[in-house]
Amino acid sequence: MTYAVGVDIGGTFTDVCVIDTSNGRQIIEKVPTTPTDLAEGLLDGVSRAAQRFGLDLESLLGQTMRFSHATTQTTNVMFTWEAGANVGLLTTRGFADEILIMRARGRVAGLGLSERRHLRATDKPKQIVPRRRIIEIDERVDRAGKILEPIDLVAARSAIESLIADGVDSFAISLLWAHVNPTHEHQLRNLITEISPGSHVSLASDIAPLTGEYERASTTVVNAYVAPTLERYLGRLQSVLRDAGLQAPILVFQAGGGVSTVDTVLPVSTIESGPAGGMVASGDLTDRLDISRAIATDVGGTTFKVGLVVDNRWSMAPETVINQYALQSPMIDVVSIGAGGGSIAWVDGGRLRIGPRSAGADPGPACYGWGGTEPTVTDADLLLGVLDPQRFLNGRMILDVDRARAAMQPIADELFHGDVTAAASGVRQVVDSHMGDLIRKATLERGFDPREFSVIAYGGAGPVHAASYTRAAGSAHLVIPYTATVFSAHGIVVSDAIKIAQRSVPSDHTSNEEEILALYDELNAVARAEMLAQGIDEREIITRYWADMRYERQLHDVRVELSTERPTLSELHRTFEEKYALLYGASAAAFGARSEVIRVGVEAVSPNDLPLLSAGDLGADPEPIEERDVFWPELGEWISTSIYDLTEAEVSELEIPGPAIINQPATSVVVPPNAAARVDRHRNVHITLFTEGSSERKAEK
Repeated sequence: MTYAVGVDIGGTFTDVCVIDTSNGRQIIEKVPTTPTDLAEGLLDGVSRAAQRFGLDLESLLGQTMRFSHATTQTTNVMFTWEAGANVGLLTTRGFADEILIMRARGRVAGLGLSERRHLRATDKPKQIVPRRRIIEIDERVDRAGKILEPIDLVAARSAIESLIADGVDSFAISLLWAHVNPTHEHQLRNLITEISPGSHVSLASDIAPLTGEYERASTTVVNAYVAPTLERYLGRLQSVLRDAGLQAPILVFQAGGGVSTVDTVLPVSTIESGPAGGMVASGDLTDRLDISRAIATDVGGTTFKVGLVVDNRWSMAPETVINQYALQSPMIDVVSIGAGGGSIAWVDGGRLRIGPRSAGADPGPACYGWGGTEPTVTDADLLLGVLDPQRFLNGRMILDVDRARAAMQPIADELFHGDVTAAASGVRQVVDSHMGDLIRKATLERGFDPREFSVIAYGGAGPVHAASYTRAAGSAHLVIPYTATVFSAHGIVVSDAIKIAQRSVPSDHTSNEEEILALYDELNAVARAEMLAQGIDEREIITRYWADMRYERQLHDVRVELSTERPTLSELHRTFEEKYALLYGASAAAFGARSEVIRVGVEAVSPNDLPLLSAGDLGADPEPIEERDVFWPELGEWISTSIYDLTEAEVSELEIPGPAIINQPATSVVVPPNAAARVDRHRNVHITLFTEGSSERKAEK
């Protein structure tokens, strides 16, 4: 037997998913993260999974042929401003201040609407590179790549030595037009390696070879800031896992949706990689279930995230903002709001508000008993009977109903005449409405109708709220994966190996088919070479082509995803026009405007086709394990509700009428009134939501 292991280390929990590659049997585990030594929690989770396979840790790791891992190390560095490197920036003379000036939107980049409204309270982000550590280099390359002024290596040596004397241990090099001709950046890298072999060096021409001076510099600086932390962490993890018996190389999951080896991964590509795991898992699930359109929804402790999967493919964001820094690193397009299990309920001028403040993991919701005193969504779910206080996290935590009631009482006194149940019901309805609004926004603004989509719900609180926010969004079909509570880890273990190569297209080449095809050929060779460097067989690599395009004189780009065949220029323009019309309407383009190619890209992919074991067929209606009173806001009353336990059951093709609650590993699936659930052969729960007031079932999409 051989095994594939996926691990996602979050701020509160470490999620583990292990698949037996010989028969597709899947084991999932969720254990507390150990902040002082992340490897400790990782080994604990993998050990627990090994025991359920009847193995010890060393035996399972010794038979592991694929170990994939996502980490929050780089994300934590960016959001806490702790443990980052001492970065020095080398740039072309005259451009030292661009990283400090930013774009005009730098003060509000990445902020929510409510934060933007208070402009006086906004500011630019913390400077990753202090002005004294930004040094201008005498050199110049023009937009065609011609060297106008050779680099002054004597002055450059002096600049590098002064930065090292100032404590710099990680260098970012971002020279003007180096993405067209990287010769000078390569010379600087060689010089740094000669002077200080232990220093990390990030080149803009390698990391973000795209037009856009600020974004290219910003991405490179962020990569230099987080790289040493990630390298130290991965180095230690490799050592720990080797000592524990792992012989296979560690694969690192990226925010763009694939895995890469430790030696070839770009640190900036791992920022916010966790949410991408859920999107990859959603793409895999839609493929297995033959669902053409799906809305992936992730409800954690602090945020609610939404992404779209169309024809088993997710969309990519051409630019991402992390803590107000713009990054040109490939990242799956996911939008979010501050709404999750730990979101705090509060009163604002006589109105009930939820979030964006969160109790987080420390102190957590009041019912955790860890010191939290403010009412949260989790407290509301507990007070409504939706959560069983005795089996939270499979019984590893006991929730305190009295603490939850005490926290909710002030809300009840101010808005609901002291009725705690009414207050908890209000909290649940408001947060579910917010989530439904985000789903509509994420679909309608991209030219789609949410009624034509199935919803996939995961995360610890996703299955608990999914039916309500799915109905609020207008969809009628919902899928809860069996691995919902560790869905990102599932996505990591089934993810493909991916390398993305991209380049900007010069404005005078945008209509030159020969130049664009030559650029595609160059990128294809680069991406494939990087895959071959990882030891991947040439025969296992497929190529996907894409382009970012816009109408001339417009500012917003549209990404056109194409087939595995190299596209012609006419195909690019036709596909762009179709997608533009879908997004903005056929009449939105200026009359006579010409579409132009802004940048092109190639994805080299090595597919990962792991089997999944089907469950047996029970052949009879399941029996509930108990009846529990649950308050259903839809009915405005307490109802005796059947509780089913499918945590370990090897069964499928079950029909469960609502209202009901189904226990799944480390979570609860809520099936509301006027709905019905079906368990498929992989133990995923499908919920069909009927029309309000209708007793007839609608066929699933």
